[in-house]
Amino acid sequence: MQFRIAFILAIFLIPLSSYSQTDSLIIKGQILNLNGRLYRQASVVTFSRNNILQPQSELSKQAPLQPDGTFRVSLPIFYQQEEFYLDYGGKAFTTFLGSPGEIQITFDGDSLATAKRLFYFSGVNADANNQYYSYLESENKSFTSNKTLGVDFYKTFWDNSPDEALRAAEQRAQLRKSALTQVSAKAILSPALKTWVSSLAEDEKQQNIYEYVLANRLELGTKIADSIQRLNNPPLTAQRATWLARFGSYADAKVEDKKSLSPGRNNSLPVKTMADLFLNNTPNLTEAEREKLTDLKKNGAGEKSDVDFMSRLFGRNEPVLNLLFDFERESRVYRELFDSTALDFLNARYLSNNFYKFSYNQQIALNKHIQTRLKFPQLKKSLAELVSLEVKDSSDIRKFVSFKDVRSYPVEVIPGYWISASNDRGNTWLNDVLQKYIGKTLYLVKWNLEDAKSREDLEYMAGIRAQLPPSVEIIYLHLQDEQELISTDLARQYIVRHNLKGIHMFLNSNQVMDLIFRLNPSEPATYAIIKPNGKFHSKNAPAPNAPEKLIPAILNAEK
Repeated sequence: MQFRIAFILAIFLIPLSSYSQTDSLIIKGQILNLNGRLYRQASVVTFSRNNILQPQSELSKQAPLQPDGTFRVSLPIFYQQEEFYLDYGGKAFTTFLGSPGEIQITFDGDSLATAKRLFYFSGVNADANNQYYSYLESENKSFTSNKTLGVDFYKTFWDNSPDEALRAAEQRAQLRKSALTQVSAKAILSPALKTWVSSLAEDEKQQNIYEYVLANRLELGTKIADSIQRLNNPPLTAQRATWLARFGSYADAKVEDKKSLSPGRNNSLPVKTMADLFLNNTPNLTEAEREKLTDLKKNGAGEKSDVDFMSRLFGRNEPVLNLLFDFERESRVYRELFDSTALDFLNARYLSNNFYKFSYNQQIALNKHIQTRLKFPQLKKSLAELVSLEVKDSSDIRKFVSFKDVRSYPVEVIPGYWISASNDRGNTWLNDVLQKYIGKTLYLVKWNLEDAKSREDLEYMAGIRAQLPPSVEIIYLHLQDEQELISTDLARQYIVRHNLKGIHMFLNSNQVMDLIFRLNPSEPATYAIIKPNGKFHSKNAPAPNAPEKLIPAILNAEK
């Protein structure tokens, strides 16, 4: 488990942007008895936090170690209480509760592998963090003694009837919260710990229910659906972000069902909404045009001339208005299905869940508009943070997207990123490229930008690359779908944004067909390993989301 967490941290090691009027958590601490060997193995401590809109993206920052083992770092905090994570070179890991202010963390370098309890806290939430270890011990005992609701819960949960599933999810939540009793028997229970544990238990319960509902295509009762109102209350935890991701999947299914029942309705927007969009997104409006739009926003359209007027305005800023109209159509469906809290979350998620579909200029325009629709400050800040990260590589993205001098042999466009393109038959082209890398072990990544599994797997690739020796190269084969053409510009943007360093080949549908036996399986989110002699070591290699299997497999191919 610690390996997987440390690996995720490596993937998302990215600078955190500062936001106006955003509180901070200052983290100070010391590794006692830090020796030279430990320092050479890991000279930084990594701290991470969650973003409520993207549970897969833990946002991290490194604190360099001083010679005496001290460290200091400051991270933004959007909620009054949030979970944070400390990772010391994969050797020590802990979860702790942060709030605006300062916290101190101390642990002993001599005891990394031997101490029963390693971390000690002072400062904000110190009581909760110091008692959290005792709580985990108590919870583990409860899970072991009551296996049906504990360690074996998921072996039987999915076979329950709906009523039984609800009851089991509630009982498991109560079991988790009951572990606090043993903590309170030893010391005065921290109110912050009680809130934290209650939140974890309730959010896990909601996730279990949504998982069950999704698996069985069921409807949620009103009482359960109303639970989304809790999303803006602290603390923000990884568990809550994961639960909300499952709610998002449920909402997506509901939206698609509603669209299928009334497809024509999805293409229209109320005149008042359109007038508002024109007012705020049409350049060089005259005073008369502005007055006309203000009247339409207030009273709606009464004449055909009103519609003609807006149609003429549409052409002035068609690309941006198309973008905003699409969002407003989707938001209209959200509004008809869910309450205001869920609407706020889904509006913010619309962009964060679909970054890959938009250029960074479109991302900026959409963010500016969606921010005007959001009510909750935490969601505003969370979305702004993700957009900032998406567009931070804009200079490199611009160079990579605009590069035209593509050859059949790989050309390095920006450091670490190579492109190859050809009109040759797929076999001929791939042979020519592979011949260039004889003597190196190759990991072949077959992907497609529109394929959700591809995008999920590629989140791990930067971390994979960081753990491989220079003798290994990664070749990305983008498999074009004949039925749905993918924008090469958006694919190139995605490559840079997600640090997919390596050789990139964009195969058209004919080239894919030519390679159907050579690359079998020739589908996105499948992988292969080629030995230094140019022969396949494995045509069905582990995926990037299983680093504990993939990295040994690649290194074994070099032997």
